[in-house]
Amino acid sequence: MSLAPEVAGLLDRLRKHSMTTYQHSCNVGNLACALAEGLGLHQEEVNIITVGGLLHDIGKARVRANILHKAARLTTQEWEVMRRHPEFGVQLLAANDKFEILEPLVAYHHERWDGGGYYGLQGDEIPLGARIIALADAFDAMTSCRAYQYSKNLLDGIQELVAGSGKQFDPRLVQLFFDIMPSILKRNSRRAC
Repeated sequence: MSLAPEVAGLLDRLRKHSMTTYQHSCNVGNLACALAEGLGLHQEEVNIITVGGLLHDIGKARVRANILHKAARLTTQEWEVMRRHPEFGVQLLAANDKFEILEPLVAYHHERWDGGGYYGLQGDEIPLGARIIALADAFDAMTSCRAYQYSKNLLDGIQELVAGSGKQFDPRLVQLFFDIMPSILKRNSRRAC
């Protein structure tokens, strides 16, 4: 999958719109890559999941900055706009046929193992790459500072993953995360987009 210029262009668009979302996307891409490698997936699949992680929030480039970075609780109307970012992301990706393979990863990264996500998919109905990205996305969101929340410390983030195993997250991926966590932390301390 040779998408480097196209991916770089989308990431640059996201960076210009929201440096916070851009950095989060870089972190998610790195975590998703480590999890995909930890599962022993073929390199091509690892690459697809990594790029999916990098672009999972590209739809936020269509969310106004005053909503995206609002420090207070979002209104119902603002939340509805924010909740559409996977849909917006798929629309952006659909402009390039090369991105078709990434569309399910972006569309379904807010699905929950128990079926309580945006579209109601559950368990193995959720594409593996989207399940990986969902865990990486949630862990980075929990442990990073955001305008609307304080970051949790690492222990609190770990406890949330444990509590969400089998509910929000694929339990096999949660266990894998813990198995490879030392290498993930070491890797992420050295990487940037």
